[in-house]
Amino acid sequence: MIDESIDTCFVDDDSLMLRARGIAKTFVLHTQGGQPIPALRGVDLDLSRGECVALVGPSGAGKSTLLRCLYGNYLASAGSIRVRSEAGAQRCISLTRASPHEVIRVRRDTIGYVSQFLRVIPRVPTLDLVAEPLIARGVDSADALEKARAWLARLNIPERLWHLAPATFSGGEQQRVNIARGLIAEHPVLLLDEPTASLDAPNRAVVAEVIVEARLRGAAIVGIFHDEAAREQVATRRLELEPVSMLVAA
Repeated sequence: MIDESIDTCFVDDDSLMLRARGIAKTFVLHTQGGQPIPALRGVDLDLSRGECVALVGPSGAGKSTLLRCLYGNYLASAGSIRVRSEAGAQRCISLTRASPHEVIRVRRDTIGYVSQFLRVIPRVPTLDLVAEPLIARGVDSADALEKARAWLARLNIPERLWHLAPATFSGGEQQRVNIARGLIAEHPVLLLDEPTASLDAPNRAVVAEVIVEARLRGAAIVGIFHDEAAREQVATRRLELEPVSMLVAA
């Protein structure tokens, strides 16, 4: 059986990692008589290696919704999302048609995601939590843990915390653990949802540095950065989003 979610990738542009066309998302409130709530309408995006696209727009414009569609957490109500299966490969995966198994594989190998909040796994030490994405890709456990130590040190997580579960960490510490976990595997595509939101100025600067380093190594990045200084430092261009109600009124 042919997997219709896999096809030849962007023959017109070897640097292109992701292409979204006509993305729309409508939520249905089943507890309120099936009331539809439109969140996105007609969003297009081409994302290439070595660039960072900042999503900008007012609250309610669908910035986080778009990131979740690009990650496959939300299934787009309309449109298409195609992602190069890995850097340099000539295969593309259609996330809007992919099976759950294929989406999981794309997340493991191709798309990294840093959410606003760390989803804490009870009793799992921080060091193991950060190393897990590498171990899932077949990296030797000792090597993965060594790299996790380097990331935690770089992001100013005190060594005394490395062997503790992060449930009791401060918001800023949890966010930096989340960033380490999201970036350690060096995915070709990175989705960042307010990665500096809970951080003080010195740690915002460190996180901005590691994002720029990821872009310079060739990662293709889409992010939400409410801190204007951080956005100016990391982004190469912007994608403006407007609330769907404003688009309809226009």
